[in-house]
Amino acid sequence: MGSVTDVGPALSIETIVRSDTEVTLLVDESVYCREAVLRACYWFTDRCYLFVSRPAPNRLAVSVRAKAPVALEALAGDLSNALLDYQVRLDIERETHNLRELIVAKAFAEGNLLDDPPVGDDRDPVEIARSPSSETRK
Repeated sequence: MGSVTDVGPALSIETIVRSDTEVTLLVDESVYCREAVLRACYWFTDRCYLFVSRPAPNRLAVSVRAKAPVALEALAGDLSNALLDYQVRLDIERETHNLRELIVAKAFAEGNLLDDPPVGDDRDPVEIARSPSSETRK
């Protein structure tokens, strides 16, 4: 079997070099979700063949075979960086989902593209003036 290299904190990503042409990343799903892994892998399909499997609970294995001669350690490092990138993007997407929806709804409302305009206006986008707590203060 090949060598093992830790490329992430607390073995969140473990790299196993199987041969000169193949490397496998073992990914901890408590750090990187399945969606982030698949998105990152998708962006590497132009450079390599990727095979994703689940060898154990809460672990994903990403086997990587380069399409052309390339330094596998560098490729594994790039994929590890892409995993981090996509996980952060997904985290930010979840955190800002409601705000993004509000901005889009307001934009379409101002262009008269919605059947029912959203409540509130651009001076009070989160409807502080209409909140129940402001009603009781009057």
